[in-house]
Amino acid sequence: MGTIINALAIVMGTLVGMIFKKRLPKDLQKPILMVMGIAITGLSLGWFMSDFLILDNGSISTQNELLVIISLVVGTIIGETLDIDGKLRRFASNLESRYQLPPIAQGFISGTMIFCIGALAILGAIQDGIHGDISILGIKSVLDFITSMMLASVFGIGVAFAAVSVLIYQGLITLGAMALGMFLTDPMIVGMSMVGNLMLVAMGINFMELKKEPFKVANMLPGLLVPLVYFFIMGLF
Repeated sequence: MGTIINALAIVMGTLVGMIFKKRLPKDLQKPILMVMGIAITGLSLGWFMSDFLILDNGSISTQNELLVIISLVVGTIIGETLDIDGKLRRFASNLESRYQLPPIAQGFISGTMIFCIGALAILGAIQDGIHGDISILGIKSVLDFITSMMLASVFGIGVAFAAVSVLIYQGLITLGAMALGMFLTDPMIVGMSMVGNLMLVAMGINFMELKKEPFKVANMLPGLLVPLVYFFIMGLF
């Protein structure tokens, strides 16, 4: 139920954003993306650090450094091999041509990455599946409504299609948590959260256009599964 509410919030936010898009001067679009990039980067780094740093008796230590690196590297190798980013763009382009839609690729991919790979998406879907508690997804829905409104004011209707990605992605996590919740451990969840938040940092950098060649964040997505596999194997020994 929480994921359905989340998807509806994204669609509604996009529709509101489309109203602003008609009145938004083009010279404001780049500053809006820049500000969104700063916000996404700052928030994601904060969420990452909350999992990465451990406070114990006044001393600070870190955890899962090697796991995060391996997850991103292995995930990127798999993603580049499968060309996930390219397939998503071709899928969006095919929709545009088949149904004579306005350009949707950028909004669809940006929305999918922002709405799906952060800590709230993972933790909220798992909590909904295990405990039937949609409180985290409720908070995420409010944030996604605002974010989709801002994205749609620049990218247009394509952002609404990211709601389908949210339904599939979070829905599968929720169903998986319902069926396999007993096998999910806190280290698994924290590991996925850390990797996902660093992907959001990369997305924020893309928005700020700090690199000539943007990160293909979609090609990093398989990295989210690496912590699950790692801690499952470690649990066997």
